[in-house]
Amino acid sequence: MTAAHKIKTTYNEIWVDEEGFLVLKLLECGEIGLQEVKACFEAYQKLGFGPSNKVLQLIDIREDGSMAHDARTYAAEHGKHFFIASAVISKSLAVRMIVNFFNAFYKHPVPFKMFSEENDAKNWLRSFRVKK
Repeated sequence: MTAAHKIKTTYNEIWVDEEGFLVLKLLECGEIGLQEVKACFEAYQKLGFGPSNKVLQLIDIREDGSMAHDARTYAAEHGKHFFIASAVISKSLAVRMIVNFFNAFYKHPVPFKMFSEENDAKNWLRSFRVKK
């Protein structure tokens, strides 16, 4: 997808890559709040995703960031309507703690895993593709 097809929010850039992964890339460090998470979900809808068209999500958080409690809750409740699986790319201990917390306290039906390398994350996401 070209830059013209990317959707930019306050802190993120969102697009569909050449493999069909929905990419969410954090552009700025900081705490992601509820308003930002809602803006991301609006962008997912604009790109055509939702309950009848779920997608594999690749979250690139190579910048340090954190997420407010209400934002985590919203993402956990709504993610199941958009995603087949979500992979996070980061080498940050702070991000790892958020991902571990998310997995421990939000029992959601969407597989959610962190990777330090993009290729590993993509390989894991590919394993969720429906075989035709």
